[in-house]
Order: sequence, then structure tokens, then C-alpha cells
Amino acid sequence: MTRIVLAMLLVASVGAAQRTPAPIPDGMPFGHVGDADVDRFQEFALKRAGFDLKAEMARVYSSDNKLDEDALGRVFSFSRQFNTLDKYARTYGQIIYSSLLNLGEQIGVEAYVKVLDRQSPEVQQRVRDFLYYPMLQVPKEHRKEAEDETRRMYPTLFPVGFQFGRGDPIFADPKT
Repeated sequence: MTRIVLAMLLVASVGAAQRTPAPIPDGMPFGHVGDADVDRFQEFALKRAGFDLKAEMARVYSSDNKLDEDALGRVFSFSRQFNTLDKYARTYGQIIYSSLLNLGEQIGVEAYVKVLDRQSPEVQQRVRDFLYYPMLQVPKEHRKEAEDETRRMYPTLFPVGFQFGRGDPIFADPKT
């Protein structure tokens, strides 16, 4: 596993164990998301925007191990459909978080970030907010250290000047 996978899994699992009364499975910083949640999210996405998430994700994770950057860009763009951190946004967040872990391992974090950097500033902010959210699971006394380590290892993922929740109604309240 790469260092980012280990670091983000640690962030998610340590924080989840310390912030919630019931255990949350490792690697699920947005709460438990199962197949039924993804199915409900698929219905929501189709109704809300005619967006076929499953088809787009199948394109992203093609069988020939070649990233479909356009499909990933469309998945990123869908992030603008949310106004609150409700069950659909949390499912989306888990999907984005998992895509970073999986694609970061497959194609590298830098290639993933290059696709993100081609999106509009609003989409970049929203997706980075979703990806930063697991940092909020780290106890406050260790959060700065975890953030500094992540920024040092992957300066393009959370570039200098990135501010969590800036202009983003979903993440404007740091307690989210």
C-alpha cells in the first residue's frame, strides 16, 4: 500500500473510533455506506440530474486499467448537486474518498489530481472538501500534524491556499 492509503485509513479509523459511540468500519469516514446506500444514491442521481453514477464509475474503473479521465471529471462535477451533508452527500463522499484510495494506488495521486485540476474552481473546492473531510475525524490535538504530513507528501492534493469549506455551504461549519 502506498503511504497515502495508510495515512488516510489511519485518519478515518482513529477518528471514527474516537468521535462516534458506535464503531464505524475502517476506511469509512462518512459513516457506514453499504450497497443499499449506493443503490439509493444511484436512484437519487438519476432523478436529480439524469446522472448514471454506476455507469460513470464503471468507465472510471475500466477493465483495461486505463483511467477514463472524462468519466472521472463527470463524477467530480456531480459534487455540485449537494447543498447539505445529507445521506446522499455522505455516500458521494465515500465514493470519492474510495476513488482516491483506489485510483491513487492504480494510477498515482498526481494523475488523479491532474483530472481534478482541470475542473472548475467550484468543483475543485467541493471535491477537495470531500477529500479533506476525513482529516476532521482525527482528534483536534493531532489534526495539524496529520494535515501537515498529508500536505507535505501530496502538495497538489491540498495545495497551499486550500482552505477547507471556503465558500462551500456543505462544509462551511467545521463541525460537519
